[in-house]
Amino acid sequence: MKLGKRLAALMIALVLAVGVLAGCGKQDEVHLRVCLETFPKTLDPAMVTSDEARTVVSHLFENLMKLQSNGSGGAAVVSGMARSYHVEQNIDGTEIYTFTLRSSARWSDGQAVTAQDFVYAWRRLADPATGSANAAILDMVAGYSEARSGNPEALQVSAPDEHTFEVVLSGRCPYFLKSVCTAAATMPVRSDAAAQENWFMNKDTFLTNGPYRVKSWDGEVLETEQTEGYYGSRRLGPDGISFHFVSDAKTAASLFDRGDVDFVLGLTDETIAKKPDSWMPDYYAETSVVLLNQMSTLTSDENLRRAMSLVLDRNAVANLMGSRTILPAEGLVTWGIQNTRGEEFRSIGPALDNDEANYEKNCQTALELLAQSGYTAASLSALDTVTMLYESDGITDSLTQLLQKTWKDKLGLTVTLRGVSREQMTEALSRGEYTIAALRIKSDRDDATGFLNRWRSGNEGNYANFHSSAYDMLLRVAAVSDRTDARDAYLEDAERLLLETGNVIPLYYTTRSWELNTRYTGVFGDGLGRYFFTGVNGAAN
Repeated sequence: MKLGKRLAALMIALVLAVGVLAGCGKQDEVHLRVCLETFPKTLDPAMVTSDEARTVVSHLFENLMKLQSNGSGGAAVVSGMARSYHVEQNIDGTEIYTFTLRSSARWSDGQAVTAQDFVYAWRRLADPATGSANAAILDMVAGYSEARSGNPEALQVSAPDEHTFEVVLSGRCPYFLKSVCTAAATMPVRSDAAAQENWFMNKDTFLTNGPYRVKSWDGEVLETEQTEGYYGSRRLGPDGISFHFVSDAKTAASLFDRGDVDFVLGLTDETIAKKPDSWMPDYYAETSVVLLNQMSTLTSDENLRRAMSLVLDRNAVANLMGSRTILPAEGLVTWGIQNTRGEEFRSIGPALDNDEANYEKNCQTALELLAQSGYTAASLSALDTVTMLYESDGITDSLTQLLQKTWKDKLGLTVTLRGVSREQMTEALSRGEYTIAALRIKSDRDDATGFLNRWRSGNEGNYANFHSSAYDMLLRVAAVSDRTDARDAYLEDAERLLLETGNVIPLYYTTRSWELNTRYTGVFGDGLGRYFFTGVNGAAN
């Protein structure tokens, strides 16, 4: 919190940059008060890692395309900084997107937003020297691998002129416009601003191009106001949005109940208990998983890994974690993720058997698999220490204890638990120095590849050290397929192949819950963790 408060104190200077509005404002002015969970450590688009920070950035910046409500709580993609685009599909499966920027697009200091701003931002994001955890959002752009190897200029993005931005993709990418060209990480950035240290904390260098600009950041409240001259200002709802950052859900609920905020993200168990049975939280692209390191001799046997997956009771896991907001995993890909045809990917049916009637049969199959590999109760107990790493936060401690007990009771396998910090977990995964690890996997795109691509051979995020030439082939063929049904089939096969090996064991799906003051309507989310308030309307205070 010290870092956050220091950042907040520095950001107060932004008040001087935008001035003070004359008078008391319009009589019908609507100012929306939004309560989010995590205090942002940065507002640099390339570096934001929390959903809350991405939400704020998505109101201060605008990408080539933007999202608007589809009328049913979801998001549809429309033109943003780019007034139009053209796509050329080549016979080799590659695609070329050409965007024409709005001539009226402006930065908060009045300078024009140019195509070169996007070239700079995208290459900066892919550059390993930047150290962004979001770089993989560009993995479909030609030259990405070379860029990640230390040559960002190899990323095939260009600016033929100041109003034209061109991107070459290495394969078909049906989600490119909706998930990549609207993402917080790929927002435009001014090179002269970002060249300065902590540029987002300085009133002279924190330049934004979105519908709202920072008015002040005092303590734990970030105040914004509509950006003067924004091309779409007539279609904006709130005249201003204040973002309140409260890490404790009970405190946030109290603020909402008192009428001090209009929107709260992350409801308490007490609030959820009062919801009708018909109420459902929002789907969210995050899956809790157990990884079994393929390079570890203790978990290198596929039959052992499959057995460890078969004996897990995901319904019991979901009940332990919270039955109304946690869903038993039916595969690695969550509900809410679309397939190429625009339908639910998960509508294909479960890739895991969660039928309670089949549980004992699955446990028997697990024992048979162990026998095939020559494992006995004595040999399992004689194994070297099998340790599972996890981030210790209370609820995950309970989860890992359940897993530990299940493996002992059903298989005779003893697993030692080791709770670590997030930093320790990240280091262990990156180095491959672990046997078993419990963590959450999140997609950065509305597509199954957001969950599946990371397990390709040599991928930076392939912490399971999983290697399968058949799996790699399925993803390569899917990337160049020009038939939607064929692409979906390849991705479905890839998920099943991955889960059958037991290197990645899905446990449960996370969801998001929120509440909006009944005076207002128009909040929507992208299913990836961001929420949007630009179209909120209703009665003024």
